[in-house]
Amino acid sequence: MSDPLRDRVVAAIGDRFEVGEELGRGGMSVVYRAREVRLRRTVALKVLPPELAFRSGVRERFLREAQTSAQLQHPHVVPVYAADETGGVAWLAMALVEGETLGQRMARVGRAGIDEARRLLAEVADALAYAHAHGVVHRDVKPDNILLDRESGRAVVTDFGIARAAEEELRLTVTGVAIGSPAYMSPEQAMGDAGVDGRTDQYALAVVGYQLLTGQLPFDAASATAMLIKHVGETPRPIAELRPEVPAALAQALERALAKKPADRWPDAATFRRVLLDPRAGEAMGVPAAASPAPATPPPPPAPPADAKSDRSHVVL
Repeated sequence: MSDPLRDRVVAAIGDRFEVGEELGRGGMSVVYRAREVRLRRTVALKVLPPELAFRSGVRERFLREAQTSAQLQHPHVVPVYAADETGGVAWLAMALVEGETLGQRMARVGRAGIDEARRLLAEVADALAYAHAHGVVHRDVKPDNILLDRESGRAVVTDFGIARAAEEELRLTVTGVAIGSPAYMSPEQAMGDAGVDGRTDQYALAVVGYQLLTGQLPFDAASATAMLIKHVGETPRPIAELRPEVPAALAQALERALAKKPADRWPDAATFRRVLLDPRAGEAMGVPAAASPAPATPPPPPAPPADAKSDRSHVVL
């Protein structure tokens, strides 16, 4: 069956990339396996679907964020090689990581061993600390955006900037729009706060850590809106109740990062990484324990766009 979008991509950039099979698609992008002709390397080619690419705000933000992300050179960040608009197609080419997503891994084997969870979380925190130091906030940290290299097992983070591309356009016409994945969204992001910083990524990574160690999310809800309300106003069950063998200091490091107020979390992702690897580091740095936040009952935030469908590959949309 003919794929009109693929045909359009081939017509626009077929002289630069040999476009292969589709790896996955969702609300924000479509990804193809491709081969860069000149450099003879295999890449993941991510393109905006026409319904988004025709909006100048989304397209321009997509390209700006992709170009910014291309400046990130870190062992735990998926490299972005190039981004451009050609023939009406907004696209970016990035390294194709052979392996699976952390989401796929958890679906396949369940919760992780404590040492493995600690290592993976520290690797992602390291990537986030580096990105934040360069002025880039991910805004959509979740297991499907964490890739696990098949050979080395190392974690690499992908999809910087895609959520922000849609967020900027929607904010032009809608107040209080929440962009991201509801199950991993920080309270301030759920409330549509325009001023989120690296601590929102820290919260999302703590949700991933909670899930990695316990085998379940901090909150369960029947809808995206209900999930966001719980992130804003409810406190999750202590990790110790769900998995008593998790070291208390590790559980406390994650639970602090899940504080409702950004100021009550770890100061930055670099600090979070240090306490994940050595939870005693928090005390050594003189960082006092955060008080447990009191539950609140805020007005319901608006529902975010529906999540993208599950991909059959490790590429995140």
